[in-house]
Parts: sequence; C-alpha cells; structure tokens
Amino acid sequence: MELRVLPFTAGAHASPTGAFRVFTMAEPLPEVGYAETPKGAIYVEAPDSQRFVRTYDELRSRTLDPEQSARIIASLAEELR
Repeated sequence: MELRVLPFTAGAHASPTGAFRVFTMAEPLPEVGYAETPKGAIYVEAPDSQRFVRTYDELRSRTLDPEQSARIIASLAEELR
C-alpha cells in the first residue's frame, strides 16, 4: 500500500463526491468499484466500474510520488510539534 499526497496545485479533485475504492481481482473476474453513500455502500461491476478506474488513474497521475509525499507529511508533522 502507498500513501500519496494530492497537492493543492493539482487543481480540482477528480472525485469531489468522496472516497471510493477499486478492487482488482485475478482474471477472469472484472474490477469492481466501491463507494459509500448516505443510503449505504454500492458496488459497481464492469463495464460501469471503468468510471471508478479512470477517476483513480486520473487522481494517481496528479499525486506526488511516495518519496515526495513522505517528505511533505514529515515536514507538516514537524511544524505541528
């Protein structure tokens, strides 16, 4: 698992409605999108799960790499001391 920072300079968040997950499973099983809503959790299977996959890929492309993210988090933690 990686922790990455999405900086403010990345612009508008690609998922303004909130958090979601993409579950990737071994072939032949498709990817499944998961999101929690006020009415409960939803699971979205292919081909509709591709919207989750595209959003995830877009967000990941805008994040800092793991090393840069760790440096920023450490710097902010130091400021809070």
